[in-house]
Amino acid sequence: MRPISVHVEDNDYRSFKDLAERTGRSVSELIREALAEYLARREDSISLLDLAPHPSGALLEPWKRKNLFAEMLDS
Repeated sequence: MRPISVHVEDNDYRSFKDLAERTGRSVSELIREALAEYLARREDSISLLDLAPHPSGALLEPWKRKNLFAEMLDS
């Protein structure tokens, strides 16, 4: 493991400290778990804007983000 320094709000630290005391775990362990869960969720989520377009021929008109969202909501 690699040590890092993280600055957190006082109330967030107190919440971690209280949870650590209630669960018999360390604050560091809880923060490592929170980071791992955050990264796992980020890996599972993908934006449509990150996907490569299907090679279906030339565009009939220029692509605009608002048109994509309007088309998605128009179903």
